[in-house]
Amino acid sequence: MKSQNGNSVFRVALKISLTALFSVGCPAFIAAQAPPGPLTGAPSQDAPPPAPRPQVQKAPLQPRTSIFGVWQFNRDDSDDPQQKMQDAQQGSRSNGGGGGPRVGFPGGGMGGGGLGGRRQGQPSMSDDERQKMQELVNPANRVTVTEAMKNAEIDVTDDQQRKLTLYTDGRKIQKSKDATNEEIAAHWDGKQLATDEKSPRGNKMSRTYELSYDGTQLYETLHMTTGRSNTPLLIRYVYDAYGPPPAGAASGPPATGAAATSSAPKQ
Repeated sequence: MKSQNGNSVFRVALKISLTALFSVGCPAFIAAQAPPGPLTGAPSQDAPPPAPRPQVQKAPLQPRTSIFGVWQFNRDDSDDPQQKMQDAQQGSRSNGGGGGPRVGFPGGGMGGGGLGGRRQGQPSMSDDERQKMQELVNPANRVTVTEAMKNAEIDVTDDQQRKLTLYTDGRKIQKSKDATNEEIAAHWDGKQLATDEKSPRGNKMSRTYELSYDGTQLYETLHMTTGRSNTPLLIRYVYDAYGPPPAGAASGPPATGAAATSSAPKQ
């Protein structure tokens, strides 16, 4: 009797032990055999490359019919004034001239001589002469050309509020007292506007303003001489048309009158 009771107790204990062991071990085994998660496939070799970023297109320049309007300086198309001065001075020395005064440019141009350096036979430049030369060799970033008085006055104003008042009616010009507003005699030579003025050294100088053949650029050209042999020096600055054409702007020089018929020899 006791043997049967003992066997019964043993069987019950064994069942409890197996049940507990199965309850603990089975979930762990299942978790160990489960995959780590959804597998991502390798990128397809046939996938198209990413689309290139669209390039920013510049707005097309609007052609002009005259030199009037707003113009933006184009450094790439313009002459390098430092290089042009160096070329002119080398030509002057080869012709027996004194090479002219050292002009200098921002950034240590002309061998680092700076403005107003003295050369043999050449007096040093005054402060006013240096200032004017700096303005000539440092073009403005933006200029506005307007006809202030028909057949009489044209104003060229830059982004630094400097102004050139060009009179084309033949009036006698007085020396300007305002350094930011220079009055200059000018005339029309065909469709080209040309000034009659003096260089910082007192030699003859002229600036010409003319429209490009396609009407999208303004050419400003400085005509000067340098050195004792008066070697010609030409520096051209190019400006792109900026913004819409001015409303009601004249299409060109006056068709009649002395201002239209006067001309000057090109240098």
